[in-house]
Amino acid sequence: MFSHSWLRGLWNYLRVAMAARRMEERSAVITRTPNSIASAYPGLRRILQLPCMFEMKKNIPLSSKTETVLLNIRLLLPVAGAGGAQRLQTESLPAGNLPSFIVQEPSVNILQHTDEDINMLDCRISPYFTANTQILWPGRKVKAHGLDTWFTCTIEHAAGKYTATAFLVQGHEDREHQTPGQLHQGIAEQTRVSAVLAARTRLPRVRTALGKDVVLDCAFAADPRAAVAVRWALRKKGRHERYIATSGGRAEMFPQEPRGNASLLIRRVELSDEGTYICTVEAAALVLEQAIQLQITEKPTVTVNVNSLSLVEGEQQKLVCDVRNYYPADIHVQWLREPQSAGQLPDTVPNVLTSSHLRSSNGTYSFSRFFLLTATLRDNGHTYTCRVEHSSLQAPIRRSITVAVREATSTTWLLLLLLLGLTGCLVASLHHLHQVRSTTKPKPY
Repeated sequence: MFSHSWLRGLWNYLRVAMAARRMEERSAVITRTPNSIASAYPGLRRILQLPCMFEMKKNIPLSSKTETVLLNIRLLLPVAGAGGAQRLQTESLPAGNLPSFIVQEPSVNILQHTDEDINMLDCRISPYFTANTQILWPGRKVKAHGLDTWFTCTIEHAAGKYTATAFLVQGHEDREHQTPGQLHQGIAEQTRVSAVLAARTRLPRVRTALGKDVVLDCAFAADPRAAVAVRWALRKKGRHERYIATSGGRAEMFPQEPRGNASLLIRRVELSDEGTYICTVEAAALVLEQAIQLQITEKPTVTVNVNSLSLVEGEQQKLVCDVRNYYPADIHVQWLREPQSAGQLPDTVPNVLTSSHLRSSNGTYSFSRFFLLTATLRDNGHTYTCRVEHSSLQAPIRRSITVAVREATSTTWLLLLLLLGLTGCLVASLHHLHQVRSTTKPKPY
């Protein structure tokens, strides 16, 4: 029989082995698969894998023109853990048959704030031409022969939640080690690069109302030894780019914030502030830009001239829907005749007229839509609704008028007949008077 101490030792050994197995599973490589973002790969570190497109220009033979060539590649990024950043080793890389751009250390976090939406990211890498000049970057040696190779990497969220651009650099020594046999359509099977400068925005499109304060998000990451300059500009269609003064006005930055915050605060937004803002980050000879579109929307105020109507059959009433103080100008306003039975669609009221559009001093718009209702018994109990759709609204605004129509009584008909009789008598009298004046007029002969 086995001794009690021997069984206890075996049990402890199995517990340690199972714990080690769980630790190995937790350190699996994270990759983006067609249906999910995680797949297992036993390694020492976590690696984030993104499918990318490599975009390059190619000269067309016997022509001065160029064409754009797109190639499927993948981007491998180390995910920093408790042990800090480490250089990725070849044996720890996930298998794949696509050319790989391998970021060797996560000193510049390209994918900050995007972990939960990794499947929604689009990635593009392009060569960055330096005109055969050496870019002096802190920590990189100046070489007498041979230049570093530079690339730009742009990562965008498909739903517009995030945009980041980074400079990637490949050392001259790493490029020399790539033999022609390793090239795949002009790209090495493995291109080891470092991310040295990145700029990102978490809100590429911002909406705000007039008079509000708004922050345009922009941030950068760079080597602490690099001198970084930030400037903002506003671009409008058909106009020259205008640089934004960030002191002494309604626009200001955050100089007291930690290094890397390049956001812009605009106070008391005006209509003239609308447009595309460019956050430019410069370091050494490298320039990155993030475009943020600021759109101003103002919700309309919608009113109708009455809330309910009580009419006699045949009586007329003007129904008016006033739509005021909205922006931008594009808007859709309808008058609808609601059905009394559930499950039926409303009818669009015909012959609706539109007033001229007025523009107020703050740039917002106003106008009215109206029609003349001639009451019939079929209108009794029906509701007429003014329905307004606008980009500032999450749901249409509806303003309704309930109509009650009663049948004309005998007294009403008597009054109508009396009115018609008086009108006929007046017309007959005027006609008779005209004839008398014509016969008594002296003749010229």
